[in-house]
Amino acid sequence: MNPMKLIQFSDLHLSASNDPEYCLDVLTQIVTKATDHSCHAIILCGDVFDTYADMLSLRSKFITILTSFGGKVYFLPGNHESLRRNTKERSFPTFDWGNQITFLDQGPYQILPLNEEVELLSIPHQESYGELLMALPPKKMAKVRIALAHATVVGMSFTGLKDEEEEEKGGLIDVTQLQSLDCDYVAVGHIHSARSQKFGKMEVAYAGSARVWRSGETGPRKGILLDISNSQIHKTEVILEKAGIYAEVVISLGLDGMPEKSAEDYLSVFSNQDWIRIKWQGVVESMKGKMEFQAALKANWQSKFRRLEFDTDESEIIIAENLLENAFIQNFVKVMDAKKDGMEISEWSRAKELGLKLLLEVQN
Repeated sequence: MNPMKLIQFSDLHLSASNDPEYCLDVLTQIVTKATDHSCHAIILCGDVFDTYADMLSLRSKFITILTSFGGKVYFLPGNHESLRRNTKERSFPTFDWGNQITFLDQGPYQILPLNEEVELLSIPHQESYGELLMALPPKKMAKVRIALAHATVVGMSFTGLKDEEEEEKGGLIDVTQLQSLDCDYVAVGHIHSARSQKFGKMEVAYAGSARVWRSGETGPRKGILLDISNSQIHKTEVILEKAGIYAEVVISLGLDGMPEKSAEDYLSVFSNQDWIRIKWQGVVESMKGKMEFQAALKANWQSKFRRLEFDTDESEIIIAENLLENAFIQNFVKVMDAKKDGMEISEWSRAKELGLKLLLEVQN
């Protein structure tokens, strides 16, 4: 039997109000990646839309973009598809998703045979997954059972952001529950940083968010290619270049409030899909130079990125007026300035800053 290829994505958070063109560009690249890898199906593990209203606004464009893919699409709703939906608004099955998209909203689970090699078991997002233990599915008919879920898996190691952990408390599912479903692999959405973990013969894997949805989501955005043959699952990361990255750029300021490096030195390595956050540090006599540099960044660079923002926490900047009137500090600055050409600029700038901070502590 020929290998079956599936490609896993989640948490795209398509939004009509938050960078819609960017979101749809990422969706288009998902289709391109699936086509380039000759995938039989795309599996979407929830939070494809940011809210119920976004689903109403972008559903037609979503369906149209997916039609360029020659295979099937399996769409498991997450918690965001129902976000801010009132009870009088239409339920998911009443929408026409076409013949290509299979909308997997039946609980507590649904089984879909793909061929003799692979079957899918879908688990839509729920506040409680207790029903799974009350109505276990039949033994798998195919050689490999792949589950789709949208949840926080209890018993799995998490090392993500504090904000992420606080937001994603809903929909807790235990590893033992998943093991009772006789799964070989569980494709999960909900947590935005990619990670995977094995529990016996079962692997649980988050692809992470398919785009940068909020600040702090560092690293490349990606999906997971599943190449299934001879009852084995071979897993490969697929990077979504059009999703860009989130990056924090720390700029060290000199005594005049200006950085030692140019704007190009800090920002030229990033692309127009990237979300850049500028953070400041240093010892300055005045904030005037910093304010002028920030204004120049806004004027000349803001349009070159998806987002360019400035951290309002400036606690790492120490303002010390008339600092150079101190003889010890004058001598230190002269010594450091003499070493400037012999050191890498960022190391020199950081060493000078730390030295000034130590002298200020001694002086105080």
